[in-house]
Amino acid sequence: MNKSSIIIVGSGESVSDLRYASRLSTPDEFIYFSAAGDPALHGVVVSDLEYGRALKNCPENFIILNSAEIGRGSILKQLSALAGKYDFREFIVPEYFPLALADDLRAAGISVRVRRGVFFPEREFKSSDEIELIRRPLRAAEAALRRAREVVAAAGIGNNGELIAEDGEILTSEKLRFEINSVLLRFNCSGVGTIAAGALQSALPHHVGSGPLFARTPIVMDIFPRDEDTGYWGDLTRTIIRGKAPEHIRKAFDCVRKVRDEAQKLIRPGAIPSEIHRFAAESFEQAHFFTGRDEHGTCGFFHSLGHGVGLDIHENPRLGPGNHKKLAGGEVVTIEPGLYYPEWGGIRMENLAAVKSDGIELLTEIDDLFEV
Repeated sequence: MNKSSIIIVGSGESVSDLRYASRLSTPDEFIYFSAAGDPALHGVVVSDLEYGRALKNCPENFIILNSAEIGRGSILKQLSALAGKYDFREFIVPEYFPLALADDLRAAGISVRVRRGVFFPEREFKSSDEIELIRRPLRAAEAALRRAREVVAAAGIGNNGELIAEDGEILTSEKLRFEINSVLLRFNCSGVGTIAAGALQSALPHHVGSGPLFARTPIVMDIFPRDEDTGYWGDLTRTIIRGKAPEHIRKAFDCVRKVRDEAQKLIRPGAIPSEIHRFAAESFEQAHFFTGRDEHGTCGFFHSLGHGVGLDIHENPRLGPGNHKKLAGGEVVTIEPGLYYPEWGGIRMENLAAVKSDGIELLTEIDDLFEV
């Protein structure tokens, strides 16, 4: 008899491991189970509401259980009934498993053991089909960026340097973000957290941007749409300027682009992410773009060079100083160096690439934008 089972509880919309394992995305929580030592005994427990979709979307060999079949009620009752049905004595759960539910299961006599770290390590390596699923939202991001470029290029320049949209109103980060997200919607993608940050706000890497945009100052646009059909993400960043860039900003832009392109050449199976990140950091230092803190705040290149992308926007592998695990091939990663100086703003340029046997396949197709 089977004694233990992997268990994940959550909604497919918010728990990427659940969507990866079951191919089912729902707004409400359901149960995924997979018996240890018995690959044929795995499936889901779903409500009447989602039973039909589960039959259609889950893998063919899945067991699809209606919650009413094993005891309608709370998730605790369903898990207890599932344990009884298959003689599970232990549940193996991810780190994010609800603590209260784990306590209740233990009180009911079921052992709960947490699997530390990444629950499905194989998610780090993308199949050719998954790479195609990532291209779709990336193409949406590129289309949205082209629209943003059109809007900024068409803007006039007011007496105080503020950008004036074609409707005669001041062009703000909020309006530019609306234009970007509207394009994403036409590709059936959602833009949550889209960044359109100008001037000094561009020195804060995750500032989404607010208020008026200005000429001759950087506008960082970081667009990371999620495909509503598949759950896979794209990721793209460009920095543009309306008008001619001041010389110090032009030098920063040229340096970021050069570091990104040279770092891309180092990405291949066997390469160590921490060493690629160090190369980027040292390249900036050698070009006299220093990282540290001064009276204005944190400045320079102070985030990781990149990260994995898939069913999460940030997943393994991390291209950062703490990752010493060699790349193996099959990963999809961003390469996104940046320079940030609170006294004038920031520059970030991000490409997305798949690690192949002889280097990378660059998934990003849009050109490097700057002065418009």
